[in-house]
Amino acid sequence: QAGSRDPHLRPTPSFPPSIMDSLPPVTGAAVVTSIVMYPADVIRAICMSNPGTGPVQAVNGFVGTHGLKGFVQQGLGAEITRASFSRMIKFWLQPQVHQAVYGRPQGKGNPVSKGVAGALATIPEVITISPLENMKLAEQLDKDKRFNGMADTAKHLTKTRGVVGGLYCGYIGMQMRQCLWTGGFFLSLDVFKGAVGAGVSSPLAQDIISGFMAGAFWGGLDCWRDG
Repeated sequence: QAGSRDPHLRPTPSFPPSIMDSLPPVTGAAVVTSIVMYPADVIRAICMSNPGTGPVQAVNGFVGTHGLKGFVQQGLGAEITRASFSRMIKFWLQPQVHQAVYGRPQGKGNPVSKGVAGALATIPEVITISPLENMKLAEQLDKDKRFNGMADTAKHLTKTRGVVGGLYCGYIGMQMRQCLWTGGFFLSLDVFKGAVGAGVSSPLAQDIISGFMAGAFWGGLDCWRDG
């Protein structure tokens, strides 16, 4: 009969996705984003380290010293590694931290629980990326072309400042910045998604637009910590 079920057949068990299932797509997205955003990161670093310098002036000075190839050489390896690890760790760990702290998946959490989980996920993130951040900045601001790759830069930093002083310089500021941005991002993401959903029907477009809005909003509020 139609719709009848064999009583001897056992239902196929369904298993929740493994935490490793989300790692490859998160890592891939992190690498692509890091490469695309690198030229903007170079300009940001120059403007931050030279008060009063505008983006156009920063580009002209950088290109005058390193040429256009500098945008794909000076600190590129360190930045791609740093930014990839940064995004991969925080966005991959946040759901796991939420589950561990609150005993429920983040899909059943509220904005505050998601924000707290995001902030906590930045602790291993910043411990991992701090040496890469310092190496990247040293290469980007290397007007005298003293450094030849990540290994040479790391050797210089540890020799002149020690391991902690050279590779973890500015750690507290980086930790505060990442906690505020990541916690704020996850805290407000559902709010922005609800607002976007009122006028956009596509779930993919909702995710893209609301993610951009949450990131830009907290990036603006957190800008003072970036210096």
